[in-house]
Amino acid sequence: MIKLVVLDVDGTSIDRDNQFYDDDIKEIDFYKKKGIEFMFASGRDMNMMLDMIEKSHVDGDLIINNGTQYRNIEGTKNIAHPMDEDAFRKMIPILQKYNYHISIHTTKGKYILTDFESYWDLHVKLLMKGREGVTLEDLPNTTFFRRWGYLNDCTSVKSIDDIYNQGALPLKVDARHLNPEEAKDVRERLDCIPHLNISSSYEDNIEITCDDYDKGIMLKEVLRLKGLNLDEVATFGDGLNDVCMLKGFPYSFTPANGCKEAKEAATYTLTKTGGNGAIQEGLHILKDLDLI
Repeated sequence: MIKLVVLDVDGTSIDRDNQFYDDDIKEIDFYKKKGIEFMFASGRDMNMMLDMIEKSHVDGDLIINNGTQYRNIEGTKNIAHPMDEDAFRKMIPILQKYNYHISIHTTKGKYILTDFESYWDLHVKLLMKGREGVTLEDLPNTTFFRRWGYLNDCTSVKSIDDIYNQGALPLKVDARHLNPEEAKDVRERLDCIPHLNISSSYEDNIEITCDDYDKGIMLKEVLRLKGLNLDEVATFGDGLNDVCMLKGFPYSFTPANGCKEAKEAATYTLTKTGGNGAIQEGLHILKDLDLI
């Protein structure tokens, strides 16, 4: 029987506008009342998770920063696996040279190596790309789309030394590019640096963590802590960074919009897309199998 359901966030639980499908939430609430535990496993940091948690009403543990951190909302549980410092110091200048929008998620919140105005302005340009005829005010009033939310828990420093001197340990780096064709060989340069785990949710978004932890590795550690077996958990994910928690799990699901690698790794490929009924469809499959 399934005792735990683990949900990726972007592209699986929510759509591009950070919106949940109402029937997905109703289905989650229904099975929560039946005693099934739900957990989110995301590339996001804690600040970016808070709005989503409030909207989803999913109380439970979190695997965040692409598997380098496991915690609950209260912070009474908090296991972190920082990046290798030498690898981090070599990687950041490469991303800066290619003009990436860099967000450094650490044990003490998000750090940036530019001023707040430049950081926010480039974020807005990235948000509005491909949204012709839409203004920023038209987008959902959530953390990711609003200055007050996106810059919350954010510290601007001038150097990598400043990050470590303040006692912050990097857990994950998000690198987004407005024109990714201008950085075609960046991956080759990053691949030459040892101890980095490099994945991508979308073509213009690189996510980098330590190479000894990812969502799948952290999830297995969590299952050991909870005393659960692989066949007692169902996993949902759509991106490259989700393959590690789809492959090898007997009840794994990817939505119709899942990437090629996710579809190859998952046990089930759904007909519904993320943020538009994929979770509900997967839970119905588990019900038909008499697993929930």
